[in-house]
Amino acid sequence: MRRFWMICLCAILPAKMAAAADQGEDEWKTYRNAKFGYELSYPAEMEYVAYVDGASGDLKDARTGRALIEFEVWPPDECPSQVAGTVAREVGIQRAKDVTQADGHGSSSYCGDPLTVHEIASPGGNKIYELELTCISEIYPGSHDDDIDTVQEAPVIEAEPIVTNEGKKGPTYFVEISQSWRKRVLMADPAGVDPRKNGGADNATPAVLRKILTTLRTFPIQKPAGICIEDIIH
Repeated sequence: MRRFWMICLCAILPAKMAAAADQGEDEWKTYRNAKFGYELSYPAEMEYVAYVDGASGDLKDARTGRALIEFEVWPPDECPSQVAGTVAREVGIQRAKDVTQADGHGSSSYCGDPLTVHEIASPGGNKIYELELTCISEIYPGSHDDDIDTVQEAPVIEAEPIVTNEGKKGPTYFVEISQSWRKRVLMADPAGVDPRKNGGADNATPAVLRKILTTLRTFPIQKPAGICIEDIIH
């Protein structure tokens, strides 16, 4: 299963990432993904580790191995076929919400509306979106513990959940990497931006991530052969 939670950053990370943002791009490395048709560059002291044909990946500190940014191509598959009028912006926003869902016994936590979305101009013509999401948790009073005797269990009285504001998640990003037949986005989630996981630790400086995303270029790839089973059924 795809990992949704990021490793917290140490205090030295923001300064390191800020320094990386000042580097000339001629010193940067490039990651190219032939399956999804995109490439991007990143500072030399970082390392890109790709998983599952590049459907996901981590940009790490090459010296320590610490994860700095988590990348994910969404959707990674060709099926089911997308409905006419699908918009990459909405695909990315919905995915940014979905990955924050965390359910437990008698509780739920997620980040979503209200949210803010800013579009950033890219020299390569790919639309970059910067998001900030509102995180809340809900606890349902009266939910039964696992050790309750189910034979003599009392009737459940439904009650309104106790809602707690957990803060803001952001900035987090996605970039459109669509092909003519498929709307896709590349999600870029920096470590340290989810207040539910790190207690409000300093976020990674977003300047270097923005610079990395502005280097992204897409190129045409051949449409995979085959027909989605969903298209046959329907």
